Amino acid sequence: MRINEEKNKCWNLENITLGTCYYPEHWDSTLWRDDLKRMKEHGIQVIRIAEFAWNKFEPREGEFNIGWFDPFMKIAEEENISVIFCTPTATPPAWMTEKYPEILNADAQGNLYRHGMRRHYNYTSGKYWELSRRLIHKLAVHYCSYSNVIGWQLDNEINCEIAEFYGESDHKAFRNYMKVKFETLDNLNDKMGTTFWNQTYTDWEEIHLRRHTLRGFNNPHMELEAKRFISYAAYMFLKMQADAIRPYLKNGQFITTNGIFPNVDYQKLVPEVLDFITYDNYPNFSYGLDANPRKEGDLKDRNSSFNLARVRSISPVFGIMEQQSGPGGWNQSMLQPMPKPGQMRLWTMQAIAHGADYIGYFRWRTCGYGTEIYWHGLNDYSNEPNRRLEELKFIYEDTKRLNKADLAGARCQARYAVLRDYDNDWDGAEDKMYGPLADKSMDGWFRAFQNNHIPFDFYYWRDETSAKDLEQYDVLIYPHPAILTKERADILREYMEEGGCVIFGSRTGYKDEYGRCPMRPMPGFAGELCGVHVKDYTLLGPDDDMEYVVWDGESVEALWFNDILEPTEGGEILGVFKNNYYDGEPALIRKHVGNGWGYYFGGGFSENAANVFIRKLGMKSVPYLKNVPKEVETVLRSKTIMIQKDGTEVVRNYLFLLNYTKEEKQVELDRELEDILHDEKVNGCVKINGYGVRCLVWEEM
Repeated sequence: MRINEEKNKCWNLENITLGTCYYPEHWDSTLWRDDLKRMKEHGIQVIRIAEFAWNKFEPREGEFNIGWFDPFMKIAEEENISVIFCTPTATPPAWMTEKYPEILNADAQGNLYRHGMRRHYNYTSGKYWELSRRLIHKLAVHYCSYSNVIGWQLDNEINCEIAEFYGESDHKAFRNYMKVKFETLDNLNDKMGTTFWNQTYTDWEEIHLRRHTLRGFNNPHMELEAKRFISYAAYMFLKMQADAIRPYLKNGQFITTNGIFPNVDYQKLVPEVLDFITYDNYPNFSYGLDANPRKEGDLKDRNSSFNLARVRSISPVFGIMEQQSGPGGWNQSMLQPMPKPGQMRLWTMQAIAHGADYIGYFRWRTCGYGTEIYWHGLNDYSNEPNRRLEELKFIYEDTKRLNKADLAGARCQARYAVLRDYDNDWDGAEDKMYGPLADKSMDGWFRAFQNNHIPFDFYYWRDETSAKDLEQYDVLIYPHPAILTKERADILREYMEEGGCVIFGSRTGYKDEYGRCPMRPMPGFAGELCGVHVKDYTLLGPDDDMEYVVWDGESVEALWFNDILEPTEGGEILGVFKNNYYDGEPALIRKHVGNGWGYYFGGGFSENAANVFIRKLGMKSVPYLKNVPKEVETVLRSKTIMIQKDGTEVVRNYLFLLNYTKEEKQVELDRELEDILHDEKVNGCVKINGYGVRCLVWEEM
């Protein structure tokens, strides 16, 4: 069993740790000590504070009260509660937005987002940088000295609410970004295809981000560059904050931020700016009034595992900065029901199973005023005991058992990965010909892996990614990389030559790095990897029949978009289309490359199609499971606990079984294992209560 050892990207805790978000500024100071004492009774050891408290530190411009939190911090020290301190830049104060409207973000029409919400600023305003850096420096000097400050959270949920920026400073910064990247207008015009619709630029001052245009359309290549620019701007804004704090860090204090949101390259942020990522985990969105209509087979709260797998691609061991602990909702949107008894524990264990060694609940007490009056925390408005607090005590006992078994630091194990990259994520967000196709196929593979109980990873391309990095996986699924560069194709070839298998879908390889469609045979550099040429292609319209591929006599769904194929040198036809005008034409071709294989499938990957690939390629579930209901998720974490004299590693495995239904489910094992959550040995038929969890442990060499 191979274990990823990217230590520099992980939160390295000695134990699974519980925390909560706390807002001393919301409550009378007479409540503070009692709150902290009750937190400890429920297993809370860490609190996050200050992410929305700029006004407490600087109530008027240049008038500082940096020590406002000192009385609370002294109580926290006395109560032995650790603190994650936050930079409060997600909510600039009213005095600032009124005096300096240039710090405000705007829509594409140029209308400013005014004070009253949050995240209404932009990252490129020189004035906002100046005021933010000044305050952050003062906070770092003051609060890094506290012995119980264990780390810092930068901003709050960068690019949440809105991930596009059109303030005047943004247009200017984008112009400078493009000038540095392309150097000359001739080069920019060439790469951006501006001869189309007479968009040629003759002066740098003509370069803007999207503005108000007919039907809201803009040059698609400029839109891709705009997303790259937004990611760069977010990176630089957080780097400015980290640079202001880092000289004053003491005793291993870390720097992180929370959440994963659009138009941010998190693989660059970690570890260049952050020590690791933390995530805000809200599974109850699946049950809210704003959720998609329920349908048969919908995974609902289990869908959170999709994002948790993505978080693992950034930091293999991470923290949850905000874990749902009650019903959610702002007063105007996102309203959600109360979690059922057991669901808070289930969602906690879901996060831990996927690599979270820290769980910080949002929030300690529900706020009685403001937009989030319906976003409940562990305590209700009344501040009286409730069943969620009782459930938290059970979770605390669970963490003691997990810590006794030394779970912290264990890595999730997967032999299969879905490849992703930001170029295609960002370009596909605008391109309706393949962006929605990629989303559907991503969902199809996720559901297939989940329902077949096969652990998988998301793996994001990084600039430094090599074939060696990919060799930890037996199979890579790269569903629809419209942008596939020669450099990445060469890395995939090297991976395949060493025995790896790559699966592509339709719409692969037909664009260059700027989102243009060059004059070359499709599917571009993937053609040689798979021995395939795309001779025709079509979007499947509403009047088209359901499209299938016949593979060894079996019908496989080939939905949404079809590439009609023909083999080139080394290509072997495995399946042909059934239906439509290309009935009988090649639909699935593979090629032997060195010791590995390249597959090209001329369709989108529904769960049905992904299931067939899983079966044909012999992808396997975790060991010792004979029969597992679809409603139960399986996740495997492992760690080396000993290296023997002969160099042999002793590995401890932790298999989580999570039941997402209210009904009892049964799992069948083919050997005896220890359930550390129930302190018993189990074998054969094992029952899992409704919303229940088991963690089975074994060791191997």
